[in-house]
Amino acid sequence: MAKSLVSHGFSIDADYTYARDDSGIAKDFSVDLKASAFLPFSNPNKITAQLELLVECKQRNPNVKWLFCPDPNRADFSPIVLGRTIRTIDRFSQKFFRSNATVEFDENAHHCYKGVEVDESDGRVYDAEIKHGISQLQYALPRLISEAALFNLYGHREDSIPFIVCPILLTTAELLVAHNKLTANMVEDATVLTDIAKSTPYLVLYSDYGPDFERHCTRECSKLGQLDFDEFNDIEKYRAENGEYGFYLPSFLCKSLSEGRRFTLVQYFTQFVICQTSNFDTLMTDIKKATSKAARTLSKQRR
Repeated sequence: MAKSLVSHGFSIDADYTYARDDSGIAKDFSVDLKASAFLPFSNPNKITAQLELLVECKQRNPNVKWLFCPDPNRADFSPIVLGRTIRTIDRFSQKFFRSNATVEFDENAHHCYKGVEVDESDGRVYDAEIKHGISQLQYALPRLISEAALFNLYGHREDSIPFIVCPILLTTAELLVAHNKLTANMVEDATVLTDIAKSTPYLVLYSDYGPDFERHCTRECSKLGQLDFDEFNDIEKYRAENGEYGFYLPSFLCKSLSEGRRFTLVQYFTQFVICQTSNFDTLMTDIKKATSKAARTLSKQRR
């Protein structure tokens, strides 16, 4: 996967590490890969935004398939929000993404809320590996976002650019999404998984967090809460004067992350891409297309 990412224009680092509380002791955990690229891909000399991917890999045996349940909720009641899987964060720069900059990516993906691993050789069903992979990504995100925010705030203002973040769980297992009208009788009558589900190259999974993650986020983002925004009044003032709402100002986001407010944590830490290894190039092409399009929406005022 590292070579594939490099071929798509990314630079990669292995084992992106973060600290996590383990029975009262801070221990290091890691995500397999962090991949970084500058936009636009077509012109590296004209940098407008930075793209960061976190990739966790799961090698499974050939008999294993991952089966996911599609989100049954009406669109206006779904916890999955269009545009939140590829997170666009412009608050620490003097540029503004259009509010629907990455919505199209989510519109074209399957939305799921639950996944299980099925071993077709013995019929066993479990979800530990999926949950573990998502947890690794979820717990790594606060450090990534906090560091990017601090880099922009403390750097030269002309070097402060918007950034885009997307977490990806990559697996060798085939991905299947259950049919929308699946019933218990259909499951009982099925002889193979493809009787009740359809293969997909990748999907979007919603996974909520618990109290431990909330505490983890407040620790990882504590430096953001300690910032004196009198030092950064220029960026606050610029964004306010150019149409930014008060609750979108950088000071509000920093305080919200450091205090673990649910509105913000749900926005940044609950939607993930799950991709089949054999379709990774397809996903990369789609992410590059979506983020390149998002970068083209950047403007000097909120629209």
